Amino acid sequence: MSVDAAPRFDPAGEVPDEYDVFCEACGYSLAGLTGDRCPECGARFEPKELPFARIPWLHRKRLGRGNAYFRTVLMVCFFPARFARELCRPVRISARDARRFRHETMLLPTALTGLVMLALVLAAIRNYILVSPLSPVDLVFIAVSAVALLGAVHLFLYFATDMPLFIWKGLPAVKPAELSPVHQYACAPLAFSPLLLLLLIYLIIQRESSVTTTRMVFTVIALAVAMVVPLWLWIVALVLMKVSTSAPLRRVLLLAIYLPVHWFVMLALSTMLWLFFLTIENIVNHAFHLNSILFR
Repeated sequence: MSVDAAPRFDPAGEVPDEYDVFCEACGYSLAGLTGDRCPECGARFEPKELPFARIPWLHRKRLGRGNAYFRTVLMVCFFPARFARELCRPVRISARDARRFRHETMLLPTALTGLVMLALVLAAIRNYILVSPLSPVDLVFIAVSAVALLGAVHLFLYFATDMPLFIWKGLPAVKPAELSPVHQYACAPLAFSPLLLLLLIYLIIQRESSVTTTRMVFTVIALAVAMVVPLWLWIVALVLMKVSTSAPLRRVLLLAIYLPVHWFVMLALSTMLWLFFLTIENIVNHAFHLNSILFR
């Protein structure tokens, strides 16, 4: 398929006869109906309005939020080409709903990272209490450091999953802004990252136990997940953008090279911001302890 033949549609135009129209309230087929109400549930619809794409996430009111999210993740992760072709049909794809999907996907690893941070903080407090008691101020600084790290993780996920669209500028019949809903869904493999974080929590809890076969198996699985999820994100992003734009191979290879660099830069930026925060926190901590010694 040539670049010039990339799928195009007019969101304001009529729905062609060959495409299905479904009721957005209950999912009933509206094909061939001449009225403006669904015969199944009575919801009003615009006969000549483009239907929503057949993406489960866009029909979560009917399917249920959890079910629609899970089905969309599976569709993006295991059938990315079919997913991209569906968004290229003359349908409404809802950029706002796509952004909401991405934000909720980011919350999964962020929330589980929070649990890991909590486990580490509790372990640190336990160790310090057994060795030497901590002051309330020290406990506060430990908690604040953990919260700052959690913020850095979420910041990294936010910028890392915001796929740069400038790489597709210059392609005939392709407007980078129209690809926004497509690239927002490219983060779907992150939905499997909580598996890695749960494994890390288990390894943290079992860190003081002797090396066992079970622990070694969990460690290997954790390492495998840590490698598979980024690779999965990379592959899904390439497939979605290739199918959506019919871009030539050299542009796909350019994105393939750029994405790891983009992720590394975002990771470095988030890490630098966290280290800067820790530096400020240490200065405040030392100043507080010095003040306590001088005015004791």
